[in-house]
Amino acid sequence: MGKKDSPEGTNILEAEGGRASLYPYKKKLPWLKLVTGYIPAADEEGEEGFIRIIGNAWYKLLFLILALLVCSIIFIGGIWFADRDKVPGLDKTAVSYHIEGVKNTDSESILLPGVSVLKVKEKETHIKAALVNPDGNGCYFKYTVKLTDTGETLYSSGLIPPGKAVVEFDISRTFEAGEYPIQVGIETRDIKDQDIEYNAGNIDAKLKVTK
Repeated sequence: MGKKDSPEGTNILEAEGGRASLYPYKKKLPWLKLVTGYIPAADEEGEEGFIRIIGNAWYKLLFLILALLVCSIIFIGGIWFADRDKVPGLDKTAVSYHIEGVKNTDSESILLPGVSVLKVKEKETHIKAALVNPDGNGCYFKYTVKLTDTGETLYSSGLIPPGKAVVEFDISRTFEAGEYPIQVGIETRDIKDQDIEYNAGNIDAKLKVTK
């Protein structure tokens, strides 16, 4: 029995409170329906039975909405906590990199690695070379490669954490075969506050272009 008249109803039950439609018995109810009570009844032959009173189970929909809301809050909260710990400007290409015997053991100093030559093929831009921030440093490194003669910037990295390195990168343009004087600049930024800069270093090096 339902509260509203429906074409599916086979009979109409009249009562003081109004009328309701009677439906054929279904063992399995829809998800948002539930049995709220029973009315004793008998058929025309006198066989006794019951009429089920079917109501809406809105609480199930409410629980579903609440569950989805809780899951959304947990998901968004997880993203927020993950993003909160991310450092803006980190170089996403940096990988873990360890050089045997090269580690800074003095917390008051910064260990700068040596870079003497960067090699690239003629009319290509891809360079395989390790721009390292050694283990033990208490700061991020940011590398910049410039032509010494003109000051033109060929490459600039993101922030590289201690114990990591950019091991390959692309410069901004191609060169003919030969050697070109370059400067490899290293900016240093505090681990906790990237707005704090320490002393920078500039290394004189060569860009060696081969055929």
